[in-house]
Amino acid sequence: MLLKPILKKTLGLPLLSVGLLAACHNQQAGHIDSESAAPKYLTSKTPYQPGQPYQSYSAVPRGFTAVSIQHVARHGSRYLSSRSDDLLMLQLLNKAKTQQALTPLGERFVAVVQRLHQAHLPNQYGEISASGVAEHQQMAQRLLARFPTLFATAEQQQLRMAVLHSGRERADQSGDAFVSALVKMQPGLRPLLDAAKADAANLYFNKAEGSEGYERYREEDPRLQAVLQQMAANPALLQAATAMLQRFFSPAFVEALASGAIKLTVPDEDDEISSVLGAAQVIYSLYTIASNLSVEGPFDFNGLLLPEHLQPLAELDDAESFYGRGPGFAGEDITYRLAGRLVADMLQKAAEPNGYVATFRFSHAQALIPLAAYLGIAGASEALPLQQPYSYHNSQWRSAEVSPMAANVQWEVYQNGAAQLLVRMLHNEREVQFKATCQPYADSRYFYLLTELQRCLQPATPD
Repeated sequence: MLLKPILKKTLGLPLLSVGLLAACHNQQAGHIDSESAAPKYLTSKTPYQPGQPYQSYSAVPRGFTAVSIQHVARHGSRYLSSRSDDLLMLQLLNKAKTQQALTPLGERFVAVVQRLHQAHLPNQYGEISASGVAEHQQMAQRLLARFPTLFATAEQQQLRMAVLHSGRERADQSGDAFVSALVKMQPGLRPLLDAAKADAANLYFNKAEGSEGYERYREEDPRLQAVLQQMAANPALLQAATAMLQRFFSPAFVEALASGAIKLTVPDEDDEISSVLGAAQVIYSLYTIASNLSVEGPFDFNGLLLPEHLQPLAELDDAESFYGRGPGFAGEDITYRLAGRLVADMLQKAAEPNGYVATFRFSHAQALIPLAAYLGIAGASEALPLQQPYSYHNSQWRSAEVSPMAANVQWEVYQNGAAQLLVRMLHNEREVQFKATCQPYADSRYFYLLTELQRCLQPATPD
């Protein structure tokens, strides 16, 4: 999770007793708000599915033909990003086993975690999975199916294609998967593809030069600290975490976790288990990542975890992304301001392709979530007042919809005989509008003159 260091600071809270939490849970068990009951509660680890059949896209305005593509995608489904959550949970389970504190369901859970850990060996951490490869290959196949004439023209006129990534391995691997499908379907494109290169300034901007203001916000902003502390102290969250653990561990063992008597760490990693909530978050992390490893599995969580325990953990995970990468606090743009760098690059390349028919970019949720907020995409850009902390009851923002695995923003650029350039935007391959201050072209809904986007997006430039 992006904001785990902040949560660690906030979890030094008065802990309710396990008995009280269990009693409260028994009063509320099974209650799930129907509006927020997203299937499986996988948040940003949700495997990718295109948002709309491309055959249903709006007709292109008369007189315009496709001339280029600007494509930005998150890496595909992946393994755990580091060797921490699986090793931490194995430590906790082994400790419970030596104390004879595992329930029968806990014994079954041990086997699942062991298999999940084995799938990461010898060192698959941080890499995309077979599903991640397939997500990008299938996306490339759909792109070629939508634009056969454009890519045939590219081959005939020897127009080039750029491939950029964040500099991280899983982003580079995702680009490789995407490109492999392009050249398999149309071998003549191979010599037109530039060698992939890193572009951290535009694709990992919140860690690049000039991101000091964002870093200060993430580490020090008192409003952020307060809202996450408030969420972490929510009795409903602690009730769910306790009830989840009680399915696997004896009451005495859960009580020891609640009292702070257990603290587990992994050498050279920042994560730890030192509380009931911390342990539940690790279980949740393993559950969500297993969805990305369907080919490498199976890892059967059926019957191990209950929806009413997963929902509060998913809500907290989404809140961390909402405030750490997304719309955040109303009247602020610190979490997504630097996405203007990427938008400026996309606008420039759309206006001046310089012999390029496409730019394919591969990055992370750290770029796709701020990009969607910057562009004003509905459902991805609505901030909340400080007095209304994020919840599934007061916000429609869900990372599963904004930035699932392989999330993407595509700009299709069209030109007419008068040299006017139109742009249609897709978000996760679904037609979407730009922010409300951008005016669509003529009587269309999803097409915008490039000059209008240059006006209304007002992209930031690197400092």
